[in-house]
Amino acid sequence: FGSSSFERSRSNSLLTFLRPAMTLKAYTEGVVALHQQAQRIGATFGIDVPVTEKQLRQYSKQILLYKCLTLGLVVSWAFVLDASMGCLVTLAAMTQGIGFAVLALKAGEQRSVAGISRKMLGLSVVATLFRCQSTLLFHGYLPYFGMGEFLFPLFDLCVAGLAVYVITLTYRFSATYEAAADSMWVCWVVPVALALGYLTSADANGNVYTDAMWMAAVWVEGFSMLPQIWMGRMGCNFRSVTAHFVALVFVARLMGMIYWFESYELLKLQEYEWGVGLLTWNYPGYSVMAAHALQVLSMCDFMYYYIKQVASQGTVLAFSGKMDL
Repeated sequence: FGSSSFERSRSNSLLTFLRPAMTLKAYTEGVVALHQQAQRIGATFGIDVPVTEKQLRQYSKQILLYKCLTLGLVVSWAFVLDASMGCLVTLAAMTQGIGFAVLALKAGEQRSVAGISRKMLGLSVVATLFRCQSTLLFHGYLPYFGMGEFLFPLFDLCVAGLAVYVITLTYRFSATYEAAADSMWVCWVVPVALALGYLTSADANGNVYTDAMWMAAVWVEGFSMLPQIWMGRMGCNFRSVTAHFVALVFVARLMGMIYWFESYELLKLQEYEWGVGLLTWNYPGYSVMAAHALQVLSMCDFMYYYIKQVASQGTVLAFSGKMDL
């Protein structure tokens, strides 16, 4: 860097912005200083910076969170994951974790859980607990690259922890929880998922119980976002953070669907019958494909209106949940 005051100021602001281990106040001041430099450069070239200093101070926590999570994704992709399909399911878990982290941060900061479905959170916790009974004990359904056996269960546990935290907020800030809109009957989900999990399970673990629990988790996730979408059907208006959360979960489920549509053959069952030969059938693979397709299709209508509003307004400040489902 040069010796002029302008260049020294730019150097300090950049170093402050990039330094991860620091107090939030110092980080905010660094972001503001960087913004001021951007405004000066923009004024030189006749470019208007659309973000104000007030907005930067107000959303400094979110900026820090997005920066750290994005940095984590980039580092994981560059140094931990490989270019195979196996890393896609881990990226899906990371993306879903980002969605739950953003939801938890905003709900705690704003002291409001308006537009958030407690039933959706509960089903997400159940799905994670079912799956962890398989992924923490066996490796049959884990991504087939080295760090995937560690990262995937880690992000799953993070999602469960964040979901439990937001559930506690729905009781702590019960005055803002919209119980009337969160009225979808979900008592049938877990029994149906357990039955489907047992009937359509594969044998990747070689253990009937954990194989069934993993498949049950897939089916619970297939239904888990329905209560959140149902709140929109009941006329609930989603705040921007809730809309972004659903969009991130949609991206995660889409990546998971792409992975299993490519890898469903890994779940096929084989049995040797005397006089006939080797028999193969793959109803577990088709079941996983159906469950993931359900996960994506259940949010397609929401995503249509979400993308439509982003395209027309450039952002989502308040998302109307009144959708024609």
